[in-house]
Amino acid sequence: MDSVSNSRQSLDAPSEPILIGLSGPSCSGKNTASTILQDYGFYCIDADAVSRKVFTEHEKEILNLFQAEAEKRGINLKNEKGIDKKAFALLVFSDEELLKKHEAFILPIIEEKIWEEIKRAFTEKPERPILLNAPTLHKTSLIKKCLFILYIDAPFILRLIRAKKRDRLPLKNIWLRFSKQKKFFSQYFFLNADTIVVKNFWSSASLKRKLLQEVKKRGF
Repeated sequence: MDSVSNSRQSLDAPSEPILIGLSGPSCSGKNTASTILQDYGFYCIDADAVSRKVFTEHEKEILNLFQAEAEKRGINLKNEKGIDKKAFALLVFSDEELLKKHEAFILPIIEEKIWEEIKRAFTEKPERPILLNAPTLHKTSLIKKCLFILYIDAPFILRLIRAKKRDRLPLKNIWLRFSKQKKFFSQYFFLNADTIVVKNFWSSASLKRKLLQEVKKRGF
């Protein structure tokens, strides 16, 4: 099989998008997995990129929602570019209710934008599988539309090293973020989602082999 497109060229065009989820905890290797599957022929949607765009477009509303709470805690949310993303993350990840408040506001907007991109990709090439690279996929209605979920996982220490190198945050901040993701996998289990765990260690070649093995099992 040269590509996903070639593997499906003899099939009739589907009547609705072929959606496959990609999720997992921070720094497990989801973006690497997404690149591998994009090279294989999938259309990949990066929910984090959509989220950043939505955040920027709605900064004023977000600031209005959280400014008072930030001031109570002595956190300055504003910098010369707008909202200080690191300060905002420190605020919402320190309080479960604030995180829920943020998600209640932003997730519906993100989901709407993702659906718009899904429709564009489907119109362009109906038979091409669409990969949703979305860490919080289990918190949206998109999960119900996925044929299956590829859940990328990696050892905690490896994820910690990657996060420290990438984000350059204090370890306590990274630990706080990781602690909010402990129940990610169980959420997929309780939602009865068809979830395939793919372990990602040091080798991207090994991750590629595992990923392609799994998608080929599913006929892609």
